[in-house]
Amino acid sequence: MAPALGTRREEPGPVGAPSTARGLVDWSRVEIAARTMAPRGGPSAPRASLSAVVELLRCGAAQAPERVGEMTGLSRAARDAGSGRVLVVDRAGLVRATAGFLARLLDGLPAPPAGPVARRAAAWEAGAALGALSTRLLGQVLPAIPAAADAGGADGGRGTGSATGADGATDGATGATGAGPVAEARTGGPGAERPRLLLVAPNVLALQRRHGLDLADLATWVAMHETAHAVQLAAAPWLADHLVARLREALGAVVEAWPRGGRLAGIASVAWAARPGEAAGLVGQPGLAGLVELRATLAFLEGHARAALDGVTPARVPSAHVLRAVLDADPAPAPGQGEGRGIGQGHGRGPFTGLASERLLDSARAARFARAVVERAGHEGLNRAWASPWALPTAAELGSPEAWLERVGGGSH
Repeated sequence: MAPALGTRREEPGPVGAPSTARGLVDWSRVEIAARTMAPRGGPSAPRASLSAVVELLRCGAAQAPERVGEMTGLSRAARDAGSGRVLVVDRAGLVRATAGFLARLLDGLPAPPAGPVARRAAAWEAGAALGALSTRLLGQVLPAIPAAADAGGADGGRGTGSATGADGATDGATGATGAGPVAEARTGGPGAERPRLLLVAPNVLALQRRHGLDLADLATWVAMHETAHAVQLAAAPWLADHLVARLREALGAVVEAWPRGGRLAGIASVAWAARPGEAAGLVGQPGLAGLVELRATLAFLEGHARAALDGVTPARVPSAHVLRAVLDADPAPAPGQGEGRGIGQGHGRGPFTGLASERLLDSARAARFARAVVERAGHEGLNRAWASPWALPTAAELGSPEAWLERVGGGSH
């Protein structure tokens, strides 16, 4: 997308030490592989139109913290989240940031060295996975990895990471955007370890065209949804470290099962929460329980963000009901349909369709959980989840809001 004034390109940094899992991948080839998987940068449009999308997303991100704070009762956390970094990116920028975080995650995992052929093969698998995801995500919140864990990342040493994202079926691009990588909306203080909020401009434009949505309203909605994730991290200061630790455990199980870097696409399967049967083949039975709970936590974060936006009315966003119908469609299959066959914003083409549908099914279930808790105990009750890792709903509790409320003492209105 066309960058706003003052943008900068983030270049990959040095490859990690071969004694860590980071060395299993030739990171210099990941972006090339991603472009092969998703060669089109997004919809074709005049430069002025592309710049307008960037500006709408930036404005939406500037206004979102106050709105999300009001709707969730997390005003203090929203103010803190409002001082974080917001980047409007193209698909290549999303790949670059996510690859950087993935490299830093793997840098914390021991692994035997891999040869150049294995490293190149792993780069193509990782790049293909990230390229596919780059056409789907409307936005993503990247929590900072503690500086002590950083050894000069593929993202230039900046604190980035992949946690949660708004899913969108945006594979309707008609050409390249032909624009630069990022547009920064605001930043925290110098050296601050803060999450970054990424908004993927070409995917927002593609979704708007596909469904004939109001562009300004859509940009506002996407910015609020992603800001809800940033508010979650601010409301629970322990959450970023918790997610990083759980992700490392899951990725460590993949590395242990495939020590020479084979099946590195398993990393994408972990991130997108494959079915338990598939996951067992990637991480083995010992790592399966942790992966199931990681999947539940990621689903809850998405479900909470959806429930938060239930407070958006046409008075604030005129096409709110239309946007909710498109972006919050429940992909649960109709009777007689196979699992993952429902429609929704993550339904698209390519090898990751099934994984995307699985994640959407999880997110819809978690959204029903969050809305049921709000109905019984209000947002104050739902916000008990931010007290500690213990308070997060388990995979089983996502199907039983009453059981979770009883455990955490949520009560009722």
